Parts: sequence; structure tokens; C-alpha cells
Amino acid sequence: MKKKFLIIGVLSVLVITGLIGVLNQETYAEGTNNAEQSIRLAGQYIKNNPELLSASITALSSKIIDQTKVVASVDELPITVEEIQFRKGLREVAGAKNADDKSVFNALVEEKLILSYAINNNLLPTKSEIDSFIEDGKSLYNQDATYKKITDAFCSAANMSIDEYWNTYEYYNAFRIITFKKAQDNAIETGIEKGDLSPLTANELKYQEEARYDDYWKKIKKELKEKSSVTINKQDADSQFNIDTSKLYL
Repeated sequence: MKKKFLIIGVLSVLVITGLIGVLNQETYAEGTNNAEQSIRLAGQYIKNNPELLSASITALSSKIIDQTKVVASVDELPITVEEIQFRKGLREVAGAKNADDKSVFNALVEEKLILSYAINNNLLPTKSEIDSFIEDGKSLYNQDATYKKITDAFCSAANMSIDEYWNTYEYYNAFRIITFKKAQDNAIETGIEKGDLSPLTANELKYQEEARYDDYWKKIKKELKEKSSVTINKQDADSQFNIDTSKLYL
């Protein structure tokens, strides 16, 4: 399970493009070739648009943002035009069907809501957690030939050194993945404490418990989205950047 989690780390461009489903625990081997191709295409895109990755990292860490670049605010957290371009471009080069403005925007809205939930519950990843995630990735890089091959292919396509990979791209993914995991775990723990969700029973299999927990987390995310405060800038009011509360995009 730990190896699977780390593999998702190195392939986390697929989280962004929405293709990570092909790399679940059972189909990792079959999906490797498709993953390699997606990784190379993503690397080429980043090589041609390095400023979009940098801007996305800046927006993620909630540093001072140029307000002329802000398309919308979600619970006071900005969504920038560079973030939208970055996600949209990666989805397009991967051939994802959900590369339209509406899908990309709503996925970012949901990410910001999870980030807001994490901030409000003091769940943002610590430096040690991010460092540990990246160190685990480095260990796997040195131990697993497939992991190393795909990572090297990405770096080559992106014209990025392996150190740049760990310090920028994988930092970006580590921050997001850890935040999502901590937010989900907290929501489930809170649900159990409140009696909204029951813990694992004697006759329940682990996958059944995980399915219940996943469904509960989706319910929480949908509630967050329905109650969210989203402000879209006037110049983008006529675009496809409109919140859709009828379903989840992430």
C-alpha cells in the first residue's frame, strides 16, 4: 500500500489531468505504458510553460497574489488564471475529456474548498510531512526501476534536473496530496465521533469500509461546495467559470 501511495506521488500529474484512475492498485502494471506517455507529454508542456508551474506553487502556498491574475476567490482563497491554464494544458496534452473551462474551474474550486477546510482545522501539511513524503519518493526512485524510469522520462521531457523535480513539481504534488489525505481523514474521524459514520464492524471487509468512507467524504465535499462563498471577477463573469453544485469534479 505504501508503494502504491508513492507511485501515485511520482505520477501525480495524473491527479491533475484526471487520469489517475487507470493506476489503481490492481491495474498499475497495465497502466504503466499509458502513464509514461502522459508523463512525457506533461513534461513537454511544463518545459514550454515553466511559469505556470511556478505561479501554481505560489498560489498554493497563499503568498501575495497579483490581483489582476485572480479569476475567482473561494472562501477568500484565489484561483488564478495561471492555475487554470496549467491544469487545462496538462489535461489537454493528456487527451483528457474533462479539459473544458467548466470542468477545470470546478475541480480547482473543490481543491480550494479542501484547502480551506484544512486551514480551518489546522491540517495543512508541515515541512516535516512534506520532506518525509519526498524522501520516501527519493528512496523508491533508488529502489524501483519503473518508478525511476518514469521520473527520469518526465524530467527529460520537462528539461528539469532531478533536484528541481523534487523541489518544485513534487513539492507541489506532495503539498496537495498530503492536504487532501489529512482533510479526508479528519472528516471521517469527525463523522465517527458525531455518530454520522460507524467504524469498521466485525463482519465488514476493509474495502467495504473504505467505500463507505469514500462516500461520506464525497458527501462532505458536496456540502462544502454547496455552502461555499465563491466570487468570480467581473471580467470573467460571462465565461464558463461558473460553480456547478450539482456534482463533484474532483
